[in-house]
Amino acid sequence: MSLKMSNLLDVEKYLLLELVYFHLPTPYKNQISRETPMKLDEYIDLVERCGYSIYPGFISRSAHGYLYKKRRQAHFKRIYAASDNLADVLITGYINDNYGPYGNTGNKNKTSLVSLALEDLDNNGAVVFSGCEQMDPTSTVLDWGDCLLASLGVVTSHHHKAMAFYDHYMAGIRGERNILGHSKGGNLATYVYINRLEQNTHAYCVNAQPYCWYTMTDTQKEALKTDRFEYIVHANDPTRKASYVSYISRTAPLNRYAARRFIDIHGFAEVNFDAFGNLEGTRIIRETVSQLKSRFFNDYATERRLTHEECIAGFVEKLNQITSLPRLFSTTLDEILLVTEAGGAIIWLREADDRGAYIYPLMIKSPGAEDLYQLKLRPGQGIPARCVFEGLPLYIKDSRQYRLPVESRNQNLGLTITSEIAVPLGIDEADVFGALELVNKREGIFSLEDFALVNEMTLLMLDTFKKSGQSLDNYRDFSLLQIRKGGKPTFAVEKNGYQEESFVSQTEKKAFLKKILGQSLEPNERLIFNRITFTRDKQEQLKRLRKQEYAIIFENPHLRYAKIRVNTVLIGLLLQLRENRINLDRVAKMIGLDDKLKSPIKDLSDAEYIRLEYGMARIRRPKLIIVNTPPRGLRPALYRVLCDRLKKDSQKKAATVVVLRNNNEERGKQ
Repeated sequence: MSLKMSNLLDVEKYLLLELVYFHLPTPYKNQISRETPMKLDEYIDLVERCGYSIYPGFISRSAHGYLYKKRRQAHFKRIYAASDNLADVLITGYINDNYGPYGNTGNKNKTSLVSLALEDLDNNGAVVFSGCEQMDPTSTVLDWGDCLLASLGVVTSHHHKAMAFYDHYMAGIRGERNILGHSKGGNLATYVYINRLEQNTHAYCVNAQPYCWYTMTDTQKEALKTDRFEYIVHANDPTRKASYVSYISRTAPLNRYAARRFIDIHGFAEVNFDAFGNLEGTRIIRETVSQLKSRFFNDYATERRLTHEECIAGFVEKLNQITSLPRLFSTTLDEILLVTEAGGAIIWLREADDRGAYIYPLMIKSPGAEDLYQLKLRPGQGIPARCVFEGLPLYIKDSRQYRLPVESRNQNLGLTITSEIAVPLGIDEADVFGALELVNKREGIFSLEDFALVNEMTLLMLDTFKKSGQSLDNYRDFSLLQIRKGGKPTFAVEKNGYQEESFVSQTEKKAFLKKILGQSLEPNERLIFNRITFTRDKQEQLKRLRKQEYAIIFENPHLRYAKIRVNTVLIGLLLQLRENRINLDRVAKMIGLDDKLKSPIKDLSDAEYIRLEYGMARIRRPKLIIVNTPPRGLRPALYRVLCDRLKKDSQKKAATVVVLRNNNEERGKQ
């Protein structure tokens, strides 16, 4: 239980950053001090009664706004309940200088600063600064006006107030002193950090307004490029362009189903966290000298390449600060990516099913690699599989000349694999539980020096893992879709699985279908699809998810008797595809209906109609195919043929299938 940056997970830091946007109600806002602290979970319990800044997300005082706050509160409670770091964290200070009922002042000319101070039992402390406030038009003018001034290097009243808040609440802290900020709060956090470097300070900023580069000293500039300072940017977020930034630590890709509005990109809820609580798909991108030289700026600091010994020494120093398994794996991948300049890093975990042993990705550090989580690799299927099942470290200088197949991984990664390194993970040579793989050096190919460095760093990580006595069992999961109520799963289907569900009535079946489509989630329920979490407030994202990843066979029972022609239906589907490489004639030939394109659907035979439904589902290449109950009059034997075909598709890793049956139906062979 610690507020140390080396222990806090990204998801925990995001909780603290978002929580400061929820403004405590009047009876509580002036009662928090070091003498009368509030536990973090007490604050979370008050969220539904808090005011919430219109920035970063619009929340009115309507019933809709109340429900949104309840859902965010449930999200915070889940994180808090699973956290080993936040259980005994106390809030020792709170300031809200907004004008209005949720602020601390009736003076419209105040700074509108909002901040939290926190402390743990080991005497580590933290302060959290929020971004711009729009609780009242006067706050809007103050905040955005000060944003403009800050980008020009002017020290504003916000900066002075933030510094005073930090100095007051960090006085007497003997452990680590941490500063967190989002948006304009990130600007304040940066200012406090660079002016308190002599203290044991660390900072974590997300989508921060940059602090003016040209007003900093050389020492301050260098401090922003060290591991004490993290600057996280969401993909496509424009905030960092408000001024010159040369100290970005990581970029975080957005949820692929997220809305691309500024408010969503800039906020907190549109990025993914992996099973360990770390940002999914992030990449270390500390900018190199060559990148900086391409800009119209001349005041960059020269960077040099570290020696093998310096890399190992720095890595050991980081390992000594880590006490949690989630941070151990994430930090190891980040450090290896940084020193080898690899394009991507993957941790594979060994598992077994009724067909034997396989490996699957547990953690991926590569943007846009969500589809890779679908893969199972068995013996003989690629470099990491050979590494695990033979227990051998492998250095592949040129993957194109290697015999093991990598085509499916190329397709899922969206790139061509040219060079690889894979090292086994295990307590000893006889007990290999996975592999760490690097894919593609950003410039050139991996060298033997890279291979040696990765081997040594992996062994050091495994030694730390062994000493921790912790287990990976809690993180073993190969489900494509889960419904979780509270902390327990109520339904799950494995990736590339075939699963049948029976129901006593049509009403029960329809309710289940709405649930797995995310249309009837309760406040304490989550739909987790391919490791991305959806709650009932994310209806736009759920709609995109259904459109992109779901296909329902027999979705419309009236289609069987429709007068619409086959080619009209297929053309409509082709227009929705992400790629346009498939033409109508090719699709019709694939499903055996090339001579029926101009025929009305009602004139098709049962066998032809089954082929049409199958083709309509498979043409979209969805991750999940749901088979609804067939229309009345369809021959049961043909229905069983369809299910058997889909079962074979799942065994070939081409689909995940859920078949919905009524209890009174004749069950097909499993």
